[in-house]
Amino acid sequence: MSKAPASARLLLDQLRDERSRRVVLISHCLLNENTRYAGGATRPGAVAELIDELITSGYGIHQLPCPERLAWGGVLKRRSLRLYHSKGRPLYALRGGLLTVFLWWTKAVYRHLAWRVAHDVADYERAGITVAGIVGIGASPSCGVCTTLDMRASLEVVATCPATALTRDVMNERAVLGCRRSGEGLFIAALGRELKRRGLTLPALEHDLAAELRGERQTVLVTPPPRVLGVLSQTPRTAQLREDG
Repeated sequence: MSKAPASARLLLDQLRDERSRRVVLISHCLLNENTRYAGGATRPGAVAELIDELITSGYGIHQLPCPERLAWGGVLKRRSLRLYHSKGRPLYALRGGLLTVFLWWTKAVYRHLAWRVAHDVADYERAGITVAGIVGIGASPSCGVCTTLDMRASLEVVATCPATALTRDVMNERAVLGCRRSGEGLFIAALGRELKRRGLTLPALEHDLAAELRGERQTVLVTPPPRVLGVLSQTPRTAQLREDG
């Protein structure tokens, strides 16, 4: 991780105030579940226990952009809805090619978003503020850290399910949790590459979506980050969030 210029540290020391000089990057929908996929919100707004944990521990919170809202057509991700209930219609036969184009577009948008976030990380570091880590979301096709979504399998579930049979349980249990696989989401992967290009690293933790859907409260600070973004090999961490500042 790059170090802040001496002038920045001297200024913060000279004008010392109450800031902790520690920030955590948080996936957008952990602070605003109104951007979750339809059926996936378990809270009116934020995942309060996670936010309380970070605030109590003295971390500033930097909300990441919602990559799916920006790439997939707004809050309802309208570009991803076209193949819902499509079996038996001409569009269903084209689903493979359409998904390929959809993924190409997604990756292009995510590269730009990752550049912006990596720029923010570098800006914090230059200012003498430690970016202690990032919290992603398990089973997310975009923000998963160690589990993501098999998008082809998930698409098949929603494409073959009649509109009248698509319930919240079907969406969560079959189209999301039932289509989980190991690996990083597309946005987390893009961010890791951009951080590596800039010589930056970040510990990455994963909020367990399955546990949230079951109504279980969870913490992230007691769990060692399973990945480090920005390095060639994704090696386990024995430390928790980065504490140096």
